Amino acid sequence: MAGQDQQFKLVEAFISSDRFAEKEIEVSSNVYEIVIYEDIESAWLTGKVVITDDTGFLSKLEFKGSESITFRIAGAEENSDPIIDKTFLMYSLKKSVRANDNATTYMFNIIEPHAFVNALKPFSRAYTGPIEKIISQIINSELKKPVDLSYLTNGVTAQGERKFLVPYLTPIEACEILLDRGTTEFGSPLFLYASIHDNNIRLGDLDRMLSQESFNSKVPYIYSQAATQSTASVNPALASSAVLALDFGSPVDTLMQIEEGVFGSFYTSTDVSTGVSYRTKVTLKNIFSDMQANEIIDPEAKQDLFDDQHKIEERTLDDYESVYWHQINASNLFPDYKGYHDDTSNAAFGLKVRSNILRQTILSNTISIVVPGIAFLISKATVGDMLKLDVLSPEQKDDRIYDQRWSGNYLVSKTKHVFRETTHNVTCAITKLNRPANRDGAA
Repeated sequence: MAGQDQQFKLVEAFISSDRFAEKEIEVSSNVYEIVIYEDIESAWLTGKVVITDDTGFLSKLEFKGSESITFRIAGAEENSDPIIDKTFLMYSLKKSVRANDNATTYMFNIIEPHAFVNALKPFSRAYTGPIEKIISQIINSELKKPVDLSYLTNGVTAQGERKFLVPYLTPIEACEILLDRGTTEFGSPLFLYASIHDNNIRLGDLDRMLSQESFNSKVPYIYSQAATQSTASVNPALASSAVLALDFGSPVDTLMQIEEGVFGSFYTSTDVSTGVSYRTKVTLKNIFSDMQANEIIDPEAKQDLFDDQHKIEERTLDDYESVYWHQINASNLFPDYKGYHDDTSNAAFGLKVRSNILRQTILSNTISIVVPGIAFLISKATVGDMLKLDVLSPEQKDDRIYDQRWSGNYLVSKTKHVFRETTHNVTCAITKLNRPANRDGAA
């Protein structure tokens, strides 16, 4: 039976290398801490591992930065199967500290092996097909990784079939160019990312992510200063849903968003083959309204991205075009297929601008929370999933106990999993586009 305070079990941890032949060095009893980072914009996981050595076995390995370490982590229940089964390359020694004459503690930087493969394999090739298919083909053939398309709305992007030439780029560099072009039919961006819970690479879009139910919708994370200090000791059953720390930071940089054209920008694409120019204005407020109209977000919700009442020289922020984008394009390079930039309407060209605006908005308007990791393990939650957070209002009125601005459903954009001794905590960067129009006192 696991101890009452134990939150996970390190079932197995071993170091291996081609130069060890088939020998595996078991280190589970020596691992003090494992840190794993997920990022919605990264196709591989990174992290750190801290290993203590009181017998000198690590120095005998003559570490060279090419060793692999495999972790198998399970829930705290007795005889539970591993939930996380991951192999990383220990690519650098970050720090070593001599604790005493006999013991040394080592901290290694770790990364998934396909990051090495990616760096080693710039390539050149022509592809034809929808953007999601080309990305899958590149990753399948060059990185030997499966791509999970179930996180795409209807499994497809909006741009249709294209011809795309890769001019000696790494696989992920080529995919990033395609991600910059691909959108949903409403202009939402695409993300290519890895998860702690499987060995696939996931291709998802913002529409699909925001349409999900929060993985903890039945038991939301709750933040209150009093609960943070006393919940675990007063009511251990509620400890797994208590927010351990919350940092509102500075989620809004209005000047930076103006300079990036987030609130309002104008896009022109000139086709030098035909002499035709396509022009369109894109505003964040209109994007938000379109997402509500298509029920990607709550139609009754209020946008919480910027002050749409603030005026400068009698004009609201979104009434300006603070950035003008001008692109030169040559169409009909390929007789049977559209090229990378080809489109034939203002609306189609505007999708790319909408995508850039939404990506900037999602990644810049974040707050940070630290929560117990048990719900992430049980639910197999990861970046790209939705999380429900309730922040108790300082006013504590009878009809409204939750802070309307900060409570709600959030998208998880980054995580930091820390497995140390018996505890597992997750630091999350989370973001949301809206606040509820009206929220009752009940959760």
